[in-house]
Amino acid sequence: MGKVIVIISSKGGSGGSFTAAGLGVSLSKRGKSVLVIDCCTGMRSIDLMLGVSDRLVFDSGDVLSGGCHISDAVYPSDFADGLYVMPAPLEEDISVSAENLKHLLDTLSDSYEYVLADCHAGDLAYGLSRYFRTIIVAQAGPLSVRCGNRVFMKCREHCGNDIRLVISRFDEKGFFSSACFSDLDEVIDKVGARLLGIVPEDEVLGLAFEKGLPLKDKSKSVYALDRIAARIDGIDIPLF
Repeated sequence: MGKVIVIISSKGGSGGSFTAAGLGVSLSKRGKSVLVIDCCTGMRSIDLMLGVSDRLVFDSGDVLSGGCHISDAVYPSDFADGLYVMPAPLEEDISVSAENLKHLLDTLSDSYEYVLADCHAGDLAYGLSRYFRTIIVAQAGPLSVRCGNRVFMKCREHCGNDIRLVISRFDEKGFFSSACFSDLDEVIDKVGARLLGIVPEDEVLGLAFEKGLPLKDKSKSVYALDRIAARIDGIDIPLF
C-alpha cells in the first residue's frame, strides 16, 4: 500500500493547497506515483493548480455516490510523470464523511505510492488525521499560528499521533521586522507540531499555480518543496 498524507490548512490563504500541489510535483519528480485528491468541497483548486481543470467530468463526489468508477475521476497532470489529480465537488451541499473518505483513500493507496489529501481545517480533516500522517500548513504570523495550534489540538483529540508542520509563504525579512515572535522556534512551539520544512514566499510559483502553468525548477520555493518531499520519502536532509 502507498502512503496517505493529510495536508490541512490552518486557515484560508495559509498555503495548504499550494503545499499539497507542490509536494505532489516534487514527489513525482522523485519517480513516485502520486495522486493529489482535493477534499475542499465547494472550493476546489488543485485541478487548476496542476493544469487539469479543462478536462474535468467527474469528481470525488461522483465516486462516493457511485456515479462513476474511481478511475473516471482521476486525471493525469502534465506537470510531472506519475502525477494525478482527483478533484473535489463544486457543490457545497455534497456531504462527505471522514469514514467514507478514509475508505476511498485506503482504496486509492493500492494504486499510488503517495496519496496527498488537501483539506481545510474542520471535522473532516480532524477525523482523517486519526488514520493517516498529517501535515499542518501555517504561516509564521500570529493568526495563522493560533489557528495552527487549534488544528493541532483538534487532531490530537481525534488521536492523531504523527502530525508535522510546514511553515509556508515565509518572508524572512518581514518576519523579523514585525517582531511578533522572537524566532522560528517560538512559532513551532506555539503550533505544537514538529517542523517538517519551511517554504519561502514566492510570487513566481504562486502565479504559475494561479494560471495552471508548469513550475520552474529554479524557483526558491520549488527547491524547498523538493527538500521536504525528499524528507517525506525517507531521505535524511537537514531542515535548514
